[in-house]
Amino acid sequence: MGDKKMKNRNPFFCLQFFCRIVFIALLHTPLTTLHAADATKPNVLFVVFDDLNNRLGCYGDPVAKSPNLDRLAARGTVFTRNFCQQPICGPSRASFMSGRRPDSLGIWSMTKYLYDLHPDAVTMPQWFKQNGYTSMSIGKVLGGYGKEEDFKKLSVTDRRTGGKPKDEFDLPSGTEWPPNLAKNPLCENRDVPDEACFDYGSATLAITELRALAKKPEPFFLALGLFKPHSPYKVPKRYWDLYRREDIPAIEPAARPRNALEIAFHANHEILGEPSQRRTLDEEAKREIRHGYYAAMSFADAQLGRVLDALDELKLRENTIVVVTSDNGFHLGEHDTWGKMTLFGWDARVPLIISAPGIGRGGSKTNAISELIDIFPTLTELCSLTNPAKLDGASLVPVLKDAKATVKAAALTQHPRPALYWGGGPQALPQTMGYALKTDRWSYHEWRDFKTGHVVAQELYDEQSDPLETTNLVGTIEAAVQIPLLAEQLGKITKGGRP
Repeated sequence: MGDKKMKNRNPFFCLQFFCRIVFIALLHTPLTTLHAADATKPNVLFVVFDDLNNRLGCYGDPVAKSPNLDRLAARGTVFTRNFCQQPICGPSRASFMSGRRPDSLGIWSMTKYLYDLHPDAVTMPQWFKQNGYTSMSIGKVLGGYGKEEDFKKLSVTDRRTGGKPKDEFDLPSGTEWPPNLAKNPLCENRDVPDEACFDYGSATLAITELRALAKKPEPFFLALGLFKPHSPYKVPKRYWDLYRREDIPAIEPAARPRNALEIAFHANHEILGEPSQRRTLDEEAKREIRHGYYAAMSFADAQLGRVLDALDELKLRENTIVVVTSDNGFHLGEHDTWGKMTLFGWDARVPLIISAPGIGRGGSKTNAISELIDIFPTLTELCSLTNPAKLDGASLVPVLKDAKATVKAAALTQHPRPALYWGGGPQALPQTMGYALKTDRWSYHEWRDFKTGHVVAQELYDEQSDPLETTNLVGTIEAAVQIPLLAEQLGKITKGGRP
């Protein structure tokens, strides 16, 4: 009898007995209960604007009407020194959606596509789908022009909101069109409803999907691409009416930097037209285009607001990470430049706002350097997922927890010359590649012959004493001291190292 009692008290016997009880309990547990842990994972709403720069209220712009971006900033973290990897939509989106640099992908133009070159590429939503999420894409998220293979492996096929034209108003047949109160061919100011615009349809579809997703047990990854404030600036009159043209700040700096290099610029075709039909902008046209940009930004902000309202209404807000960014920035006359595709701050710097419930303090602003490729590893960490094999970014979670923290010493933005090379097809290559190393103080630009890698030109801007980048310091004693150090740092990144 005593031996039997001793046997029952044996630790190994007790563990064995406990495991049997747990196993029997699991056999009789409903499947939905077994997956309950998955349902506690946070959802992700990832919103990408097109050509949105830092002209926003939460970034200090004095006239911008961006109430919905601002309210998201009030409950999240604003990254004030965030940089895109290439200031043009297709290559930039291929980069941040896969978490890899343009050089890693070999995509620098609008003639190359992620899935053509990398059939096994894994984008953020694909990775989340592989880890138990329902993933979907609405609007312009991944692709550039002509070929949209966006999220081909996702739970729900990518949709482009029923074919509404992204560049034009879409009014019912037979509708009498209100007069156009704008003069510039890039602008259209008509008293039409929001429903006439592409982004309204995208936001509406996102809200419809959110209502369905709210009823499902598994978490979701919903990517929403808003086309505005991309040109042309055709948005309803009520958004133009938010601004008085005389209140919109003058172009600063209007002139190119002193000691500027010709290679740093391009033909401004997006705003001025192709060389054979190049337009000249007088002061009135410049003011109207800038007014149109602000109006288009406010219209896109309103569509974001509708989606954020739906999150609140559906009580999804407390378990949904919201990330808002843009594919690239945009010049509106600064440095005598219109459009993107330069290495200057107006093109390279883009907004990044991350609101992660329970992480950090709402309303935080950080000067920590960040890049768009950091979004992928940030979201995997926030959602307790592992990372795929190839990621070039770093998680920003330490910065979300403490706005004074840093995770990298520099960011890298690049763009080739010619700035666009459409005619060469998928096999076309740049002649020169420009790289910009962005540190806490310096913006160092290095232009390399694409075939040989030899440096053909350099620029250096002091972001502390000259934040508007008005003077290229190359040729000064200060540049002679700093450039070798910065060039070495840049070389480590472009050879596969991390900033």
